[in-house]
Amino acid sequence: MDFQSDRPEGYTGKADQYLPDVIYDLKRVLIKAQDSLAYKTLHLSKRNLGELAIVLVEFTEDIHNDIGIWKALEQYNLEFFGMRLPFSLLLNKGIEQKALNKLRICHLLWVLYSELKPQLVLSPTHKDLLQLAKLISNFLEDRFTKIPHESGINIFFTQPNTFGWEIKKKLLWLGQHSYLFRHSFRNYMKDKINKPKIPVIDDFVCQETTAWSGLGVIDILAKILNITEQQRSSLRSWYERHVAYYRILKITDSIMEVVNIINDKPYIVNTGGDTPFKVQQVIFGSLVTWNDEWYWSGEQLLYNNVTDETIQHIKNTFPQESPRLAYCYCDQLAKKAKELTSFHYQEFVKYHGDDLVIYPDGLSMAADLQKEYRLFYESQPEEERLRVIKKYNLQNPWPKISLPPKILETKDGIGVYYNPDEGQEIMVGFNDVVNGFMKKGVNLNEDEADSIRSFIFSDSISPNYVKKLVQKYGDESIASAFLIHSDHYTPYLDYLLRRYKGHFYRNRYPSITLV
Repeated sequence: MDFQSDRPEGYTGKADQYLPDVIYDLKRVLIKAQDSLAYKTLHLSKRNLGELAIVLVEFTEDIHNDIGIWKALEQYNLEFFGMRLPFSLLLNKGIEQKALNKLRICHLLWVLYSELKPQLVLSPTHKDLLQLAKLISNFLEDRFTKIPHESGINIFFTQPNTFGWEIKKKLLWLGQHSYLFRHSFRNYMKDKINKPKIPVIDDFVCQETTAWSGLGVIDILAKILNITEQQRSSLRSWYERHVAYYRILKITDSIMEVVNIINDKPYIVNTGGDTPFKVQQVIFGSLVTWNDEWYWSGEQLLYNNVTDETIQHIKNTFPQESPRLAYCYCDQLAKKAKELTSFHYQEFVKYHGDDLVIYPDGLSMAADLQKEYRLFYESQPEEERLRVIKKYNLQNPWPKISLPPKILETKDGIGVYYNPDEGQEIMVGFNDVVNGFMKKGVNLNEDEADSIRSFIFSDSISPNYVKKLVQKYGDESIASAFLIHSDHYTPYLDYLLRRYKGHFYRNRYPSITLV
């Protein structure tokens, strides 16, 4: 725990010198406050209490100096949910009258505890949460009345935004060191501990969505900076980095001309100065755009003496091995994939009568899939069946079903939903999910509540899949599983879907591979 290590290097404001003392005193207040809480739900170690004190002081610094981090979150919430902070209805009435208040701190604590204690299921209106927020807001309001309005972070964010590397510098600080994201970043890095560090960091700051209403670092930075709407849109598109193999055609000073081997399109790349690359070398890397120029993002892998045969091999295989990466810059491939996904969706619904089917076990699913494929191919003209048999050296013109053991051995229900935009989504252990939904939020057992939460947490289950079950059974059990009181006039389902499935609210592409 080191307050200074998370400050933007080289930028200091008049207020910065006062913050360590406030942090020290707030930690003492938090340690003492734990003894007065009714439950041990919110108890933290002294180390985590120290970290919590830093976050709370930095949050107040943000509000006090109008840095814009928290303001950006609330602005997005207004766009998404019609209110600044879900589960804090009063914040929509005269919110600006008192910038620092217990309801803002309550929301901050509620989300932050999910990062500090990932296994904790915490109600947004937990009694101790409200009590702690009131105590903290009173303490911080009193201390910050004596602190001047000038933060080094303000100075850092007001630096020029002309070049891509100036934006990237701010993006890296915000994602790794700001109070809003650094705990999400640390948890993300723990899960990727055996992977190369630079690409993982780049993935987090450019494409990862977080517990903060499903927003990413690029989204918050786009609101903070004093830039045009076109620039905001460009920055928020960085989750769609153009990951590909590039051949270098020309280098002039800081400008590099390359061609994307996958789609044959040229790119003008600003390197900012001398570059170790040479003409005709091939680079595997990611490009992002800023002010009508392209910039390298993350790590680049360099290849020498790449033959024309290898180039052709890359061109043929990359879209098959990494289709969703290729689809974002190969418009024709993406169009074909969407058309094929739509066709298979219609065939799925024609066969099952619905876009959701529930199997009792994996063997039943395998048998039904085999039957579905057989009937489909039997309905095709004979010349098409013969073509498929010859091309793939098949005994029959339909593929042999081979499911992963996890699915094949399942005996507690499988839910298969065909997302018309992306393809099939499969969840095992589906009996507990359905049983939980059918209870309408009343008397859920532990397995049912855990399964419903897993259903919401899953990165591979789309909001459409969740809404399909809600349409059939209602959403009361989701509220119950997340300890949300149904008397809230809050779009809690929309909030939970955004928070845990934020990546589904960006551009998406079919999971299907074109062969």
